[in-house]
Amino acid sequence: MVDLGYFALLASLVLTFYGIFAGLSGVHRNSTNLITSMRYSILAVFGLVLVAYICMTWAFISSDFSVQFVANNSSTDLPIFYKITAVWGGLEGSLLLWQIILAFFAAIVAFRYKDTNRETHPQTLIVLQFSTLFLLFLLIGWSNPFARMIPIPGEGRGLNPLLQNPGMVFHPPALYLGYVGFNIPFAFAMGSLLAGRKNDDWILTTRRWTLVAWFFLTVGMILGGNWAYVELGWGGYWAWDPVENASLMPWLTGTAFLHSVIVQEKRGNLKLWNMLLIISTFALSILGTFITRSGVLNSVHAFSKSNIGPAFLVFIAIILVFGYILVYKRQGDFGARLKPKGLLSKENSFLLNNVVFVAMCFTVFYGTVFPLLAEGIANKKISIQAPFFNSILLPLGVLTVFLMGVTQALGWRKTSPQTLKRNLLIPAGISVAYMVLTPILLGGGMALVILSGVSLFALLVNLIELARSYQASLARTDLSSRFKALLRDRRKRGGILVHLGIALMMLGFSGNFFGQETAFTLYPDQIKSFAGYQLLFKGSKEYQALNAKHWAAELVVLKNDQELSTLYPAKAFYPTRPEPMTEVAIHRTLSHDLYLSLASLNEDGSATLNLFYNPMVNFVWASLVFYILGMAYSISYKPVQKRLGHLEE
Repeated sequence: MVDLGYFALLASLVLTFYGIFAGLSGVHRNSTNLITSMRYSILAVFGLVLVAYICMTWAFISSDFSVQFVANNSSTDLPIFYKITAVWGGLEGSLLLWQIILAFFAAIVAFRYKDTNRETHPQTLIVLQFSTLFLLFLLIGWSNPFARMIPIPGEGRGLNPLLQNPGMVFHPPALYLGYVGFNIPFAFAMGSLLAGRKNDDWILTTRRWTLVAWFFLTVGMILGGNWAYVELGWGGYWAWDPVENASLMPWLTGTAFLHSVIVQEKRGNLKLWNMLLIISTFALSILGTFITRSGVLNSVHAFSKSNIGPAFLVFIAIILVFGYILVYKRQGDFGARLKPKGLLSKENSFLLNNVVFVAMCFTVFYGTVFPLLAEGIANKKISIQAPFFNSILLPLGVLTVFLMGVTQALGWRKTSPQTLKRNLLIPAGISVAYMVLTPILLGGGMALVILSGVSLFALLVNLIELARSYQASLARTDLSSRFKALLRDRRKRGGILVHLGIALMMLGFSGNFFGQETAFTLYPDQIKSFAGYQLLFKGSKEYQALNAKHWAAELVVLKNDQELSTLYPAKAFYPTRPEPMTEVAIHRTLSHDLYLSLASLNEDGSATLNLFYNPMVNFVWASLVFYILGMAYSISYKPVQKRLGHLEE
């Protein structure tokens, strides 16, 4: 099976070379047969990569320690569930996961759009195959997942305990679906430029791909934050870690692109913006993998180090140079910008939105990459911490959320001040009242008041807009008309639902300002009072869970002398790892979490613990529901070709 998997990758490489050659020749000769053979070679590559992935999975399931990657990331005592997911637990497997997703997406593009995008389809497939070629070179030349280990060990090193968590089962695939997903609109954009097309067909074609990529990247970031929250034991979920930042950067530019293409579709504007944004988003997606897997930056998320860094940097440089040169050569095809009739318009709001998102991305990029450059060029160790990011990104984030509310009240071309006032008066009044009363009743600094107040404003504006939309639909008399009306405006309603999720998440972020934490030591039957709760320490206990032995402290959570729950924060000992891992325990409510981690169990029977009170943290996780609903609504909307750039005056 191992040899079969490796030969499948080799065959994929040969077929990819053939596909590129057939595509280039087919375009040059205008040969339908060559273009068709390229499409089938892409399908064959997907089949071969799937075979390789199945072989790799079987090597983990069967504990084939003759494979170096398996020996380094698995063991005989590892539960079968984690053996299957350990395939993407290291560099080689994560690249293989990336390759199978890309091959699958490329196969869909090869056959789904062969008739609807005939003029640009071959060029699009050629661009996709160059991405495939890069990955196959990495898998075969630098990070071969099927490399043998001699002598064969009797036992593997085991999977990193930090990865033995349900969140890490879904977090990496979601991120890779997002990263790879942005490859598709990038390929269509470059294909359109290479084919010399002056229309905007690629915008309509890639709308759903962009939505799906953005959605999975968002889900991946939320799941990653939840993993950090329940696994690392420090009470938080975002620390401006380099790998966290690596996923945030393409999310920021991808979000800007997602909004900016609406302007191109509706008004024919921001064409240059959109080309530059999708090129940057795809390049930043590759940068995210480079940071995660190259080991150039220290991070709690970077679980592997390798020598593939230079290859990634070269690929990123090729993407940027090729993309920007192509845009420069075709800039005359973008046409003149249609100016809005007034300052207050959706067009101007979206343009400002682009500027803010790009500024945020640049800030994150600088704070993440500058320490690396300083060390590499000047041999100086520089660490940029959370205060730097918060001082710049908090005001920009507040501005973004404010625009998220205001834009809902703006129309295309122009909006009268009276209309804007009428649409925003109620939510603005409630938000101002909240910002005035909150410091008096609850306390808190200016940053908390502004962040939560603006988030409330955006939440109310979007709720009112959603209610108006449904009210108009439900006003119809017969049931059939109501149902049809409910299915209209799916793009707008889906966007509103996603905006509600963003506003809810920002409210969750504001809860950090109310957080409390403490460290203490308790003896059996002692009680610790904290944040309105009492914790009764009952003693320690030992238990086995899956492949780890746990030493836990047993604490009863009480409030007003009522027993609410029993928590078991623990230290987990894995047979393949000498150092214990922290297992947190959480008492959850809708409004807050009581978060407990065990520092140590002491010889005198006492326990030393870290306790956190985290208000509104579950708003962050709950926002995922709105993203899912909004995505389901938005993706079902299909724009009509004739609407593109021709909004009626």
